[in-house]
Amino acid sequence: MAKFQLQENETLIGSGSMAYHEIEGKFRSRLWNGNIYITNQRAVFLMSMTGISMVELPLSEIEGFLVSKGLLFTAVIICSRDRKTFKFTGFPVKKLQGWLEQVGVKKLEQ
Repeated sequence: MAKFQLQENETLIGSGSMAYHEIEGKFRSRLWNGNIYITNQRAVFLMSMTGISMVELPLSEIEGFLVSKGLLFTAVIICSRDRKTFKFTGFPVKKLQGWLEQVGVKKLEQ
């Protein structure tokens, strides 16, 4: 299994175990368990079982993030500048919002 590696001049801001909801069609998504890493240069999500990178976004490609409150859980949705969205849920969802704000990613209004 691949381990998360920091790049040159990169600092880890925060990481935690989360679920990534990969969009499949209009109304379905596939759930992947893994770890999210927010650094001063990028946001990365690695699957737990394989260590495969499902999401790797340089901060310069992130437009902002949304917070979606459902009946059972709160989600953070990272929005890229090219209009793609990446939805994450899990225990450190509040921490994820803080890590993103700490590296200058703005919270978007819905």
